[in-house]
Amino acid sequence: MQKNLYYRTVFKRTNAIKEAMLSFFMALSSYPRLLLEVFIRRNFGERYFSFSGSIFLALLLGLYPLLKIGGLSLLRPSYGYYGSSFSFGNFMLHYASWYGFLLAFLVMAVRRNEEVKRLPSVFDFARFSLSSGRLHPRFLEFKIGDRRLGLRTIETLLEPAFFFLIGLVLWMFGQGIGLVLILCSIIYSLSYQAAYYQGDQFIMDKIDEMICNEELVKSFVEERDPSQTRGFNFYGRRPVNPETRRKVAETFLETEETVIAL
Repeated sequence: MQKNLYYRTVFKRTNAIKEAMLSFFMALSSYPRLLLEVFIRRNFGERYFSFSGSIFLALLLGLYPLLKIGGLSLLRPSYGYYGSSFSFGNFMLHYASWYGFLLAFLVMAVRRNEEVKRLPSVFDFARFSLSSGRLHPRFLEFKIGDRRLGLRTIETLLEPAFFFLIGLVLWMFGQGIGLVLILCSIIYSLSYQAAYYQGDQFIMDKIDEMICNEELVKSFVEERDPSQTRGFNFYGRRPVNPETRRKVAETFLETEETVIAL
């Protein structure tokens, strides 16, 4: 594809603050997504799945209830559930599901790590190292009426809704892990919506650049109205001589080098 220097200079707007915030959010969402994806996806890319990150996340969440109890005990020596003294039974009543979930998470993380080891080498161009994995067949087969959902709907709505409902039920029964699942499912949905938004913007940039390439002569050289150039308009002064304009227009385009894996 030819690179249009005019388009990239004039039309391709960038918002540094917006892009920085989006990148920051995508980076932060990796752990909440990891906490859920190990249960419903498999065959992750080597650089997408982090086993060490899974261990760190499990340790962090495993320490949270203990640190919470310890911190509140320092503030209120008589602190316990509902204001009474500490009770191991009360603690397990609220956090047995928490540690049960973490144990299941570690088991699934080990399985996902073993899958990554068995996958073809990314250095032989056999595997995309940032693959987000293969979706569970149940989600792919899910139908509303007679219509199956698209991949975008599954990733942004169906998958997070599954964990959101589970979390909501657990939270209603006083289980702290339920709130974690609710928050992670919301971040999961938003992160995939952000990824699809970035993809949409990239495709529209490419389409607009192709239109710019195709309509450049009509707009710049022939001075046609935007209604005749699919909305594309040249902003700026033009040389008076049409042949000079044509020569100038040729300098707007550069050929991009493409690397093809053999």
